[in-house]
Amino acid sequence: MPFQFFGTSAAIPSPDRDNTALAFYSPEEIVLVDCSGSPYQKLLKAELDPVRVSSLIVTHRHVDHVYGIPSLAHNMGLAGRRTTLHVHALAETMKILRGFRDLFPLEEKMPYRIELHEIPAKEGYEVLRARGFRVLSTPVRHGAPNIALRADFDLPPEHGSVVYSSDTSPCPSLISLARGADILIHEATFLHSDAARAAADGHTTGHQAGEVAKQAGAKRLILCHLGAGLQGCEDELRQEAMRSFGGSVELPEELREYRI
Repeated sequence: MPFQFFGTSAAIPSPDRDNTALAFYSPEEIVLVDCSGSPYQKLLKAELDPVRVSSLIVTHRHVDHVYGIPSLAHNMGLAGRRTTLHVHALAETMKILRGFRDLFPLEEKMPYRIELHEIPAKEGYEVLRARGFRVLSTPVRHGAPNIALRADFDLPPEHGSVVYSSDTSPCPSLISLARGADILIHEATFLHSDAARAAADGHTTGHQAGEVAKQAGAKRLILCHLGAGLQGCEDELRQEAMRSFGGSVELPEELREYRI
């Protein structure tokens, strides 16, 4: 059940962490989640073949989750891609994606097409079925319309589920989506001493991420979307999440393969 982080920071990257983005994959297919930095280069650094990328899921319209899309589309075209790239997003996010197509009319010169698929804002919606796994979405609570994702893998001998919260305050819909997950990847933009700011911005503290994981019955908790103010305080963040979760908590390494 492999996945990798292409980035793990919040809106402001650090020298060691780029903006949060992920890749879920099987031996035959790669699904990207959000698109920051230089995504084509990240695929190469991760030793993943860009030809295997079938889809991109964009969780929401905020700039740190979308700004790499024109670069990805352009690089794929220059590299000779021929197969359609499927891009999935909420209606609100589609406005940004169509704006990119107007601003950078890449399809006029590219040897492949980009097909947009609108995700309805309802709980447990099946976004796609890839070879070896499927991805479900559910709305979460943030400053812009947003979705969390659940990847259910069926890859002999690996079976299990990974849930990605995206940017959100704690909410019942996420707990429901993460019920019994093997791994919950949850944003932790702030320490709990900044809980009021986290709530105002539609984000989560380390303590709250641990509570969500505990309520959902997740087996493992990985924190991501780490705020700029957490530099030097990462272990404090992990410790407060551990206390509320009651289990082990990890801070992710970018471009490392994770499995159950």
